[in-house]
Amino acid sequence: MDVFYGSHFGHTEQIAQTLARIISQSGVQARARNLATDYPSEAEINSPDPCVLISPIRYGAHLRAARRLLKRIAPLTPQKPLFLFSVNLTARKPGKTSRAGNVYLRKWIRATGAQPSLAEAIAGKLEYPRYNLLDRTMIRFIMTVTGGPADGKSVIDYTPWAHVAELANEIGAAAKAWRENAGRAAADRPPEGGRQR
Repeated sequence: MDVFYGSHFGHTEQIAQTLARIISQSGVQARARNLATDYPSEAEINSPDPCVLISPIRYGAHLRAARRLLKRIAPLTPQKPLFLFSVNLTARKPGKTSRAGNVYLRKWIRATGAQPSLAEAIAGKLEYPRYNLLDRTMIRFIMTVTGGPADGKSVIDYTPWAHVAELANEIGAAAKAWRENAGRAAADRPPEGGRQR
């Protein structure tokens, strides 16, 4: 299965690669695909196969390529299982990882009408030294408002890596069950031009 991701500073890429690696260990081959360089074809988008989509927040919105892909996949859900993740610093706070509790995730889903099998916000990484002036200013403002470090120097990884592993195992189990059910459904269909006994 594909783990599609958008990444700006590289941390979401690390999360996507971790998801793909652990999903593969669960018995479902998975590969991480950067939407900036490996956007899916029409056939891949329309395939009924399960997929993961993960994007960070930048200037209050998910990355454009991820928004575009979710808009395309949304009408195919829930028949096409979709596991959707938003990476943002708001998710570092209790109660802010669910679609009900995370405004970024909630707005993203509502804007497309997608019906993901699983949707969650994952806390990202605060990395002031890597940000340009605009990014640093924006994030310092957000940190000030939300009670986080606003010193302009901190580097803090808020990502709950053990939970990311749990999510990957959950996705792997769900994808495996979906494939088994799809295989049974295909076996139950009568052959072309024939009829089921």
